[in-house]
Amino acid sequence: MTASPGVCRIIALLCLLPGLPARAGELMLYYGGGPQQHDADQHNRGWGVDYNFYKHVRSVRSELSVGAGFTRMTNDADEHDSLYALSVYPQLTLYPSKPVILNPFFFVRALGPSYISTNQFGSREQDNHFSFQSQVGIGIRPWMSEHRQIRIMLSWKHFSNANLFRDNDGFDLPITLSLGFEL
Repeated sequence: MTASPGVCRIIALLCLLPGLPARAGELMLYYGGGPQQHDADQHNRGWGVDYNFYKHVRSVRSELSVGAGFTRMTNDADEHDSLYALSVYPQLTLYPSKPVILNPFFFVRALGPSYISTNQFGSREQDNHFSFQSQVGIGIRPWMSEHRQIRIMLSWKHFSNANLFRDNDGFDLPITLSLGFEL
């Protein structure tokens, strides 16, 4: 299945918002997997690309960003073994109050509207193609240079419709490892 033209337009418009006082973007590549939630007998794997196109540094301790992402997931079920998702998400990143070695951080993404390509993923079901992306994790920012940084992150990623619709089993990547580069 392909993404609806409406979803593609929304993502394109958000990526091209004019006049936002943002810093350079950040590209993140990730891979992950593991067992689905406790009530499903399947293992999921996935990879994807996220692009944070807007970042507002609120203080040395926090920043807000907005991004868009593509996720490709597969599982070990006999049927309904793959899907993709297109998402737009807000992200809150928190840092320690004083700089420490490797610049650790915590981040959370919540209520990122997403288009999922199929309603069934292995034994898990969603009511329709609308979903939300949630992600929570930790990371470090070792310096590459004074103006460029990398991010290494470990997180949990989840897609569900937040019980807005009847079927809401949710699809998980329990462990993802990400590598991000400032552009």
